[in-house]
Amino acid sequence: MSHNSIAVYGHRGWASSKVVSALAASSAPIKVLYRSGSDISSLPSNVAKIEVDVNDEAALVAALQGIDIVISLVGHEGVTRQHAFIKAIPKTAVKLFSPSDLAARYEEEGLRIGVNAEKDAVEKAAQEAGIPTTVVLTGNFAEFAINTYALGVDYPGNRIIFTGESATQPINLCTRDYVGAAYASIFASTPISQLSNRCIGLSELKPTGNEIADAFEKKHGRAPLKVVHSSEKIDAEVKTGLEEKNPFTLAFYCRKIWGSGKQVGMVGKDLWEVEGYEKSSLEDLILKGKLGQYRPMPPPVLEFFEAGFR
Repeated sequence: MSHNSIAVYGHRGWASSKVVSALAASSAPIKVLYRSGSDISSLPSNVAKIEVDVNDEAALVAALQGIDIVISLVGHEGVTRQHAFIKAIPKTAVKLFSPSDLAARYEEEGLRIGVNAEKDAVEKAAQEAGIPTTVVLTGNFAEFAINTYALGVDYPGNRIIFTGESATQPINLCTRDYVGAAYASIFASTPISQLSNRCIGLSELKPTGNEIADAFEKKHGRAPLKVVHSSEKIDAEVKTGLEEKNPFTLAFYCRKIWGSGKQVGMVGKDLWEVEGYEKSSLEDLILKGKLGQYRPMPPPVLEFFEAGFR
């Protein structure tokens, strides 16, 4: 079996660190491109490390020699830096670019949210440059959706906000471990001709709000606090957030598309299955306590979302 040589940009994030570890555990040769001052001490020893300023085009072109696939895993603040790869890749033998996404194919309203618009602009720029791409969509991370307040779900506090029809509508979720395994499965050895210009969806579990609430009740031994927010209320939250450029608008938009039943379809129909991987169930995550922590949220953020439970 032949393997693709892969360069990764963005290795320290909550999700990206797991993806890099999974790629490093494959047999594919992996090279991490990192910025000056970036901590690389946790990277596996079998991963090549190259410091590079991506805005130095000549240096980036040199760093991409011998690379088949470039995978970007930058967080929200780094999305626009990916345009440097779009300028450099045509001057290399790189065959495929996977821009950072790890979300969903949002409709027009969702693309008005800053970071979503920036991701969309990167993908369109790559297409215009004639660069084959593979976008990976996860819906929402389970750790984010269930173990933070952002989507109105409070696992340790045994509380849930039903928005619109989210009590009966499913939400597409993936754990960080599953996403890492999927990236390795997709990119390590799959022929590039089978990946070019695909938008690949991942789906580990799809619980409804009621199913999450039932799992909470079994876990805590009592019914969770249930708060209901109408579709009209969330529409107003999203509209106001877009007008005021509120940083929490993306969370409210995610609640809206869950409650409207649209979220599951936004990962598309081209779903990738990781061979031999045992997917997590709601029972595993909630009842057996296997749900991991998401990155810590600052107290002001927690206070903002706390108000929704009152």
